[in-house]
Amino acid sequence: MEKYKNVVEEGWAEFLTELREYERRSLIAEKENLLLDAYSSWLKSKEEKYKFQVLNFAHELNRLGVFINLEKLFPEEK
Repeated sequence: MEKYKNVVEEGWAEFLTELREYERRSLIAEKENLLLDAYSSWLKSKEEKYKFQVLNFAHELNRLGVFINLEKLFPEEK
């Protein structure tokens, strides 16, 4: 019975790990899409509010381990 319990616990732990990774990847994809939408809006209008949105989403992605090169997005800002 103990062996069965260990197998169930290991399977549950593996499932939770995979679920967390899936949630992380989903969150990253969502933030990347929001960043691209804001960047597209900024390219069209050059409004500061869109630039700040891009910077905010880039910061959020950075916290998730995805690094955005802002120098390439905003080359004139050197």
